[in-house]
Amino acid sequence: MTMRKIVKKGQFNFAWLFAILAGAAILFLAIFGAMKTGDTARFQTDTQVAKQISILTDPLQAGFSEGSFGSISFKKETRVNNICFSDEFGKNDISVSTKSEVGEEWNLPGATISIHNKYIFSKERSSGLDYYVLSKPFNLPYKVADLIFMISENYCFTGAPEEIETEILGLGIPNIEINNCTVSDSIKVCFSSTSNCDIVVSGSCYTNCDSLYDKGTVIKKDSNEDVNFVGNLMYAAIFSDKRNYDCNVKRLLYRTKKIARELSEKTAIMSTRGCTSSLNSDLVIWESMLNSTTPDTIDNLLGDLEELENKNYREQCNLW
Repeated sequence: MTMRKIVKKGQFNFAWLFAILAGAAILFLAIFGAMKTGDTARFQTDTQVAKQISILTDPLQAGFSEGSFGSISFKKETRVNNICFSDEFGKNDISVSTKSEVGEEWNLPGATISIHNKYIFSKERSSGLDYYVLSKPFNLPYKVADLIFMISENYCFTGAPEEIETEILGLGIPNIEINNCTVSDSIKVCFSSTSNCDIVVSGSCYTNCDSLYDKGTVIKKDSNEDVNFVGNLMYAAIFSDKRNYDCNVKRLLYRTKKIARELSEKTAIMSTRGCTSSLNSDLVIWESMLNSTTPDTIDNLLGDLEELENKNYREQCNLW
């Protein structure tokens, strides 16, 4: 009699154990399926956001203006990965990931969107709710491309020349302050001193001195990086890291060289139409110089750049 009760009790416990294990397995599969569904939806959303970044930067390109500004806002903190490739015309690979609420701090990024026709300067990995986008034209000496600077951090420019102050204030960029640094975590960019600065900009003019910063060097104290620049590449040197900067400048130099060849061929076409240009040999030399120029030596081009610009200006038929 006693033995029967023991057997039944054992059968009863096994049934419950089986039910618990089965229920746990079903619950696990349900949670796993929900997470996979959520990951798939998030992957698609983050991929779509990366595409939108490419589209939204189209109207922000400077075109024929001196500069333009816009912003991109997200509902939750978002990380933007900007990986540059410098082979020939190169590209910027953009991917986006959102901040995770469980587990790892950041979710895996969505699909990568390759952007071949823009030069996007930023840190390789940045995060924030709001991204501010500034665009400036780049001439060397003819129009090469529009430079796009995408930033999410706060900056404070101190001692900047009047033309830079006027430009920044005129564009109304909310995350860049001038002189009066009120945001505690802002990156301090100094133009006239080196004390208590995160970034120091030292520059010089060349001939007509329309700008105090025709060329120069941006020094970043936190990474001990010195970046040389000409013209509007000053902003690129400030807002991007060196790897992104060097890569995009290599792309720009390649594009500059290709345009020089096209302009050289244009002189032959112009001569058949009775408008002879004497710049063909200069452009051949210019193209050769660009072949040996690197991001670290780009400031050495300024003298020849000014001479080429002046020669084109004196031509009866300008090439650009």
